[in-house]
Amino acid sequence: MTPLKISLRTLTPLWTGGVDGTMDRIHETGILGSLRWWYEAIVRGLGGSACDPTSDNRCPDKDGNYCDVCQVFGATGWRRRFRLEVVEDNTRPIWEPKDKVLNIRPPSRTRGWYLPPGRMGTLTLKFTGEPKILSLMAALLLFLEKWGALGAKPQLGYGVFEITNHAEVLEWAQGNENDKPGWKWGILSDQASNEKLSDLRKFGFFKFRFPQDREGWWLRIPALSRVSAHVQPLEREFKTIPVSPVLKDHWRFRQWKGPRYLEREIFGTLRPERQRSKVVVSWAYPASTFWEVRGWVWLASPRWAEAVWNMIRDESMWRYLLVQGYPNTIWNERRLQYQRDVLGILTEVLQ
Repeated sequence: MTPLKISLRTLTPLWTGGVDGTMDRIHETGILGSLRWWYEAIVRGLGGSACDPTSDNRCPDKDGNYCDVCQVFGATGWRRRFRLEVVEDNTRPIWEPKDKVLNIRPPSRTRGWYLPPGRMGTLTLKFTGEPKILSLMAALLLFLEKWGALGAKPQLGYGVFEITNHAEVLEWAQGNENDKPGWKWGILSDQASNEKLSDLRKFGFFKFRFPQDREGWWLRIPALSRVSAHVQPLEREFKTIPVSPVLKDHWRFRQWKGPRYLEREIFGTLRPERQRSKVVVSWAYPASTFWEVRGWVWLASPRWAEAVWNMIRDESMWRYLLVQGYPNTIWNERRLQYQRDVLGILTEVLQ
């Protein structure tokens, strides 16, 4: 049986966790967790069934049935239909020691964002299993390459990557007349969305680009210039700049004017109950002749969705924060609201 191999190059740090809170290598469990989370959001966005595997309503149900996601990723009494191995791991920590964190603290803030040393480099993911499911994995990774992220801590800007054997992976997703059946996304049903469960019908994706000839642009950002001795090696050795704290600080503490309880719901909190940020933005990384920053917003609630989306998509704010008002920038966005929007963004990466 032919395996699916996907060769990756990291564009921002990859984080998959470890037993002691640090990361000694790329762990398959961290990658599997993010693949499942995205597949759940996709299935719900296409109107299909996807349980919450952390809840009491997880699969199987009282009749022994499994949701569309558990049928692929497994659950109690149902084996996962593929196996994942990390092979040819040529990644390394972006700084040492591995338990050291980088604190990026914008001016006027007493606390900042604490960034752990993820890993960057190249690696290969090897999938084995049913050919149809391997074609699904190829299609999923192609979508994540363009719009999503891999691994944990995307809210800190981690997990952006590119596929270096793109033609081979695309063949798996599109199919051929021999051993690769291909995968075709389609509307699954018409189940309504749930604010508490990720659903691609409630997502907005965005990308911001500016020319690479803006040398030293990040040194003009106070939060980064104060830790320039740590950031310069990241630019020199890994071609990435940790701009996510700068943007999230501005959105959360300067632009957001709503109530505190909604702020925690949108941007995340550790207390009294941990909530994951619904606003995700990457570090800056090279893309062709540009620097690129990208991300997404899970626009879960109509109470704040429009206000937050309009705040994020304000291109003048991006120019002000990152390139001091430089006008020659490029903005790209995709707001998904209907099943046809989800189907469109999934299928276009397979062309």
